[in-house]
Amino acid sequence: MESTARPLPVPEAPAARKGRARKGQARQGEVRGKEALPSAKPLNVQPLPPWVTAVAQARKANTSPEPGAPARDGGDDAFAAGAALFALDRVLRAEPVFLGALRMRIALEAAVAASRLLHARSDEAELRDILHLARAGDEPGLAGRGHVLLRRFCERPARLAGAVLDEIGSLGGSDGLPEWLALLRADLAIAERLGWSRPLPLHLLAIHDPAFRRGEEGRRISIGEPGWEQVRHAVIARAAVHAHRRAFTLAGRAERLLAASGTLRTREAEAGLALILGDDCVAPWRMAVEGGAARGKGMRSDRAARRFCQSLHAKGALRLLTPRPTFRLYGL
Repeated sequence: MESTARPLPVPEAPAARKGRARKGQARQGEVRGKEALPSAKPLNVQPLPPWVTAVAQARKANTSPEPGAPARDGGDDAFAAGAALFALDRVLRAEPVFLGALRMRIALEAAVAASRLLHARSDEAELRDILHLARAGDEPGLAGRGHVLLRRFCERPARLAGAVLDEIGSLGGSDGLPEWLALLRADLAIAERLGWSRPLPLHLLAIHDPAFRRGEEGRRISIGEPGWEQVRHAVIARAAVHAHRRAFTLAGRAERLLAASGTLRTREAEAGLALILGDDCVAPWRMAVEGGAARGKGMRSDRAARRFCQSLHAKGALRLLTPRPTFRLYGL
């Protein structure tokens, strides 16, 4: 006999009253915590299993101490690489609110590694200054141009990222350029195979690891050279583990940032948070865009942006990435 019971009706939410918001109540468009962020998604990033990091960080990985010496079975490296890429894939597909910052920070670290290939060594602080402090018409140098192109590589859809490789190929002036391009092509192949919307320059994150050197001189194994097939899984395993750890760290920092922003009384807080969460770092004087506050794409003035960043920094929710008293850069 069929039941005649009917589900209880779900009560409708009462209609919001129009009029002025009470004191302390958020007006429409203002941010009072992470619930007000329309693009906010769960920030829960689980750490990798210990066995994955243990295999990926094994000192000898899959290298041979001498050319021709027997290499150990690379099955562990391949298994760890697959597990780390799977975990990273879950983070990218979730599209967390800090995804832009994650991509740009990986691009920065990759640019530091690329500068070594180009014999134009630069550290993260120098590349940040070149990007944010350069004036129109200033020459950023080989490392600075490489950083800009890597950021573009991370921003473009995978199907259009090949054009960035053409731009990188036109840099010239270094015998390390062909290897850099080969590494990025391998990254692009991974992105296409896994169905990522945008690629990440993963290989550059681990290519200079001391574990991938061999012989008495400690020469690094380059892509395409004899011995590369024995270490390629170990390289991508370490790179994916590093990228996932970066995501895990940024997830916690983004949580603190969103929580702290709910205590601030700033009209353009949502626009300011979007800028911070979308890049490696921000310069307060560039967060103010002409007419940007009205469109939700910037803050109304550089003074408002500076006070916004200083307040978040004072609450421990935003890091100061430059030790100098002026022209400061802030980031997660």
